Amino acid sequence: MTHTCEKITFLFVLSTAIIVAVAQPIEVYFSQFVDTSLHIGIPPDGWNVRLDSLLAEYINTAEYSVDFCIYNVDTTAARFLFPAIRNARSRGVKFRMVFDPEMDYLEFINLLDSLGIHYIYRSLYGGDMHIKMFLIDARDSDTTNDVVIISSSNLTSSNLLRDANNTVVIQCPSLAGELLKQFAIYWGDTGDVPDTANADFSGEYPDTIEHIIYGPDAMIEVYFSPQKDYNEDRIYEILSSANYEMYFAINIFYYSARNFLTIMQNFFYNGGDLRGVFGGLHARQRYSVYLGMLGLADEDTLNWEIHPPVVVDSLPTGGDLHSKYLIGDAHHPDSDPFVLTGSMNWSDRGLHNNNECVLIIHNYEVAQKFLAEFATRYVEGGGDTLASIPELPAHNEKIVKIFPNPAFDLINIYPPVAAKIYDLSGREIGEFSPPIDVRNLPCGIYFIRTGEDLHKIFIAK
Repeated sequence: MTHTCEKITFLFVLSTAIIVAVAQPIEVYFSQFVDTSLHIGIPPDGWNVRLDSLLAEYINTAEYSVDFCIYNVDTTAARFLFPAIRNARSRGVKFRMVFDPEMDYLEFINLLDSLGIHYIYRSLYGGDMHIKMFLIDARDSDTTNDVVIISSSNLTSSNLLRDANNTVVIQCPSLAGELLKQFAIYWGDTGDVPDTANADFSGEYPDTIEHIIYGPDAMIEVYFSPQKDYNEDRIYEILSSANYEMYFAINIFYYSARNFLTIMQNFFYNGGDLRGVFGGLHARQRYSVYLGMLGLADEDTLNWEIHPPVVVDSLPTGGDLHSKYLIGDAHHPDSDPFVLTGSMNWSDRGLHNNNECVLIIHNYEVAQKFLAEFATRYVEGGGDTLASIPELPAHNEKIVKIFPNPAFDLINIYPPVAAKIYDLSGREIGEFSPPIDVRNLPCGIYFIRTGEDLHKIFIAK
């Protein structure tokens, strides 16, 4: 399956690169206060922002369709959502909604029934419909108005008013199109009416979507739980690519997500700056990684002696940390900064039982926006400020530079030197002189060797 987007080459360079900063249409919002004085960088697009209010704004602008996947809704969200839904229906906007069986807010269901809005409950497969995904105008022929909203927040009073959550809003038609295909799997059909007999929430659903999406200025990866082995391996591959910093804020991190822990152990013991914030409700349970990181559990332990993990026992609002994100190399734009986020907690249930959505956004600006919120929650939980993080070392003029990032069709090397390219298995593709034409190379991860330096490269169409 291919996209009509132009071929783009992204460079994930392990040494030094030239970076061209370009504004891009990914907005980042947080439900609680963000202290931007703790991080001198690019701030988020908003904080103290409720998902129901944000969602209502987009429903009010919808011209054709709104598609929901949500775990739970309660009366708190009614103030913003009910008027927006009624007004949109009066304009002829089509709605489709997928709920978890636990969603029992009768007043909301009555509203949908009265407006002729179709909905479906997740079949009892053994997990939850835990996705928080909203697609605005993804079903019409006009791609200029497509909006994707992915959040860690449910539409409930605790998540909206008290808990710390994160939300991304992305205007990328290719991403909206792929998520629409996944929605059709849950819906059992591509039309307005669900086909409950064909609706599939199990791990056996056909994996028909493109997982790597090339937006105008960022590469976005999307994976759904129950994770298939090769998708799960790709998530681990990206996590393992962090070179300098790995900061995370997570509600649930259990030992059953063994590979997440192993990757973090390797990163920490190799000198990486690893810091984490846990939600208080789950952190002190015996199967939480938090206890292991303090050396207090029977499982393999990390025992963070430099930057111990912190727990947000209670926010000033009285809520819990409910976010799910990890930031890689946010201070190093030459090292593929990325953010892993979505609805998935890090547990066996999150990976293999629930319906979850995982986004990996490769973009320096987005990583910076998340870093501001992480710094706030980290200090709030008792951690030190991030001012102690070392800056990128001064560039040595002798360091070989690979650019641009992103690159279009050609890879440049400065100073000009011959380079060998290897595929992911280590097979040598050949030796080339710059500029290197990569238009005939298949999509995938490659390595470029220039003398003693090894550079990690992603080539894609």
